[in-house]
This record gives sequence, structure tokens and C-alpha cells, in this order.
Amino acid sequence: MESSTASSQTILALEAQLDQATDQQTKIDLLHELAWNLMLQDSKKGHRLAKQAYELSYSGEFAETPYLPGIAGSLRSLIATNTDAGSYDQALTYSLQALDVLNKIPDEATEFNFLKVDVLGAVSWTYRCLGEYAISAEYALKGLKIAQLIGERRYETGVLNILSVIYAESNDLPAAREVGQKVVQYCHEAEDIRGESVALNNLALTQLELGDGQQALEVCEESLKLARDHGIESMIITALSTMGEIYLGLNDLVHAETYLLQSLNLARETIAGADELQCLIHLGKVYQSQQNDEAALATFQEALSLSQAANDRRSQFQCHELLSGLYEQQGDLGSALHHFKQYHLIKEQVFNETADHKLRNLRISHEVETLKNESDIHRLKNIELQAALEQVKQLSGLLPICASCKKIRDDAGYWHDVAVYIRDHSEAEFSHGMCPDCMGNLYAELEERRKNKR
Repeated sequence: MESSTASSQTILALEAQLDQATDQQTKIDLLHELAWNLMLQDSKKGHRLAKQAYELSYSGEFAETPYLPGIAGSLRSLIATNTDAGSYDQALTYSLQALDVLNKIPDEATEFNFLKVDVLGAVSWTYRCLGEYAISAEYALKGLKIAQLIGERRYETGVLNILSVIYAESNDLPAAREVGQKVVQYCHEAEDIRGESVALNNLALTQLELGDGQQALEVCEESLKLARDHGIESMIITALSTMGEIYLGLNDLVHAETYLLQSLNLARETIAGADELQCLIHLGKVYQSQQNDEAALATFQEALSLSQAANDRRSQFQCHELLSGLYEQQGDLGSALHHFKQYHLIKEQVFNETADHKLRNLRISHEVETLKNESDIHRLKNIELQAALEQVKQLSGLLPICASCKKIRDDAGYWHDVAVYIRDHSEAEFSHGMCPDCMGNLYAELEERRKNKR
């Protein structure tokens, strides 16, 4: 199975190639590919290499005509590192630039399709972090379409993973579970450890939302085990946070606090702003359930400050809702009303009827298109099969053949040489030779002379 060792070997191989690279384009390609592979192991180094690839794509021999694939490749890593750090405004800036670059790469340049899928996935995730679910789904489905054209399951799986989260957070839980289970299966079949750990974590959260906390716990434990066994640090942080959230849902506050504090400390050490924010929100809920209002208030306020700094509207309205409830509980109705208004204002921007309809329409349109494509493939296969059957029928059954000259009679009553008939009713072509018996009959005298000479 793909492990941290296999991933490290890929990184070492790319580093070795980079050391040997002499031309600028090769260096750029290796730099952004290495940066992308380092995302889950050493995001700081990945960010640095991506910046180097980005700068090289605009300089030297590419000063007048920038190297577009190099720019797109470096931007996918820059988007990812900024979303992981919770810097969503910067991630959005890079995302818009990446989309502009993709538009300039010709559609016929199919060798860059894999890069387009990664970029569209990164852009989709940025919009998801900003709470723009309809836009996020739109880019994810574009990426999925290209991934299906490529025909490599790992690219399709990555985009499906994003879609499962989008569906879950926009309250389309049955669709989220269906896609999530498919992703887990695909990753397991492909022996993609990191992908499977991520998919299991997302599926666990969906099951928790569906009310199956015990099943969610088992699935998340599997995700955490995979991450720990293979040293996937970023997923260890995320899975620990999810474990805390699940235990909170099961009202096991002791275990919830333990897991959330572990995740929070690791997130702060690695500057994983997105994970830190989620840990704070759920940790505040734990303190509130423990009736430690002072700790809960401080934790919710810290989470709100982080979400505002990151422009994370999805987390902002969650924090305002939690603060409103806590202030109301304490009898501070003025503060409760303020946060309640902010909660509704921001939530309406994220979840509104127009966006919800657009998201559902996008999903339905994609499903219809997928079914149509499958139907077309099935129809074409049937046409090919029917043609093959017709060929078989032409050379099957009883063929009227002359007992003397061996000609074959067709349906119209005409007689044809057997070689001509088979040629016209199949794809066979004839070459001529002579068997030993005929050779002996036709050239008996010649053969006799040959023997006498011997």
C-alpha cells in the first residue's frame, strides 16, 4: 500500500531529478510537482518551492512569454498552503489568478489536464472555505468532468472528496454519504492511504450529522489509525479534531476535551489555522456543556477573531450563533441580540435559496450528463456488437456449396468462388500458397526428377 515511505521515495526521486535539471522549463516543472507532493509532509517547504517555480515562470527565457503550466502548477500549491493556514483571502487571490491562467491554456493541450483538475479542486476548496458552496460545486464538477476524461481514478477521487464535503456542509447529507462511501472505496482499491484517511474522516462527519455517532466514531478511528501508522501529520490533526467533535456529539465531554486539546496544540505548532479554528469552536461547546461559561466565552471569541481574520464566513456565523446563545444564557440580552443579528446576516449570505437551488441544479445536471454519457457508451457498444453479430451471421448456418467445384451459392442464387465469398462476407484477406498434397499431384514429374538427382 502507498505509505509515507512510498511518498518519501517519490519526493526523493523528484529532488534527485531537480539536482540534475539544466533547462529552466524542466526545473519549473519539477519544482511545482515537488511542492505539490510536499503539501501533506512539509507545507512550509512546499510553499517555498512553489514560490520559486512561480517566479521562474515569469523570468529568464519566460520573461516575455510566461510559462503558463508552471504558473498553474505553482498556484495550486500556493492556494492549498493558504487555505490550510486559514488565509482565505490570499487563497482566493491566487485562485482567481489560477483560473485566468487555465483559460489561457488551450483545450487541445490535453497533456495538462491533470494539472487543470488539481487547480480546479484547489479553487473549489477555497470557495468552500469561504462558504460559497454553489461556486465551489461548480468548479469541483468542472474538475470532475476533466478527471473522467483523463480516465485515471485518483484524479476523479480527489474531486469527489471535495464534493462530499460540499454536499455535507450544505445539508445534502444523503448525497454526501453516497459520494463519501464511493471515495473511500476508490481510495482503498487504489491503495491510496492519504486519500483514504481523508475520505474516512469526511464520511465520519457526515455520519455524525445523520445521527449515527457510534458508526462515525468507528470510521474516524480508522482514519486516525491510517494517518498515525503512515505519519500523515496534517491528517492526524484533522482526525483528532473530528474525534473530539464526535465525542462531543455523544456527550462524552472528557474524551471530547482530550482529543480537541491534542488537535489544537498540534495545529498551533504547525500553523494549521483551519484546524485550529474548528478545534476552538468545538472546545468552546465542550466548556459550555461543562457549565464553564468563562472558558467557553473566551474560546468562542478567539474563534470569532480567527474566522474574521481569515474571512471564513462559514465559521463566523457559527461563532455568532454560539455567542448569542451563551450571552442569552448569562442574561446579557444586548450582546445576545447583536450576535444573533450578525449570525442571521452572515448565514443568509452563505445559505440562501438562490445558492441552494443552484447547487442542487448543478448536482442534478451532472448526474444527468453522467447518465447520458453512460447511455451513449452503452448504445455505441450495442451498435458495435450488432455489427459483429451481422458478420457472424453471414458466415454461420448452412452454406450451399457445389460438390464438384466447391463454389458457394448466395441468397440471390449466384455462384461464387469460395475465396471470393469469404472475402466479401468477412474481414479476411487471402494470400496464396500450395499444400504438400497439391504440390505432389501437380508437379509429380518434377518431384521424380529431383529424387533421381539425389
